[in-house]
Amino acid sequence: MLAAGGIQGTLFAYVFSTQQVFTEIYHLGHYFTLAFAAVAIGIAFAGFLNARFVGRLGMRVISHGALVGYTVVGVIMLLAAHNGGVPFALYMVLSTLTMFSFGLMFANFTALAMEPQGHIAGTASSLFGSITTLLGIAIGYTIGQDYDGTLLPFATGSLLCTLAALGVVLVVEKGRLFTPHKTAR
Repeated sequence: MLAAGGIQGTLFAYVFSTQQVFTEIYHLGHYFTLAFAAVAIGIAFAGFLNARFVGRLGMRVISHGALVGYTVVGVIMLLAAHNGGVPFALYMVLSTLTMFSFGLMFANFTALAMEPQGHIAGTASSLFGSITTLLGIAIGYTIGQDYDGTLLPFATGSLLCTLAALGVVLVVEKGRLFTPHKTAR
């Protein structure tokens, strides 16, 4: 739940700052909505692939792989932002990969968190949704408020949240990433 909240915070940070990024940094004007929609293709594609492969690979393998991919994309974004800026094409690719990873992670993190809660599924689901959303809003708002006309605050905040989520997953999984479900316990 904490890992999902941190990752949702990066998504909210993206949503909170995307208009400024597309209009002020990349000067897209009213075409910003098209670029925003293009990036969302990553989540749609992730949902399709997750449905096809989760039965074979398992939720842990997919979500852990997506989290590692999310981290790699975050490092690339931060390095590019720190070294003078992120070209538009690279930003679009990285943003789409981020949304793709998010789509794989969040669905599987939610299912993993709900798995042992069958006897109180409704209450657990409500609590999970409330906590991850509140964490996401607080984190996203904080990162979004740091916008300074560059991608550096967004890239830094997103990577820090992603590393924190990775740390939480490592603790919860007792250091065993990519362990299939049946042998994880």
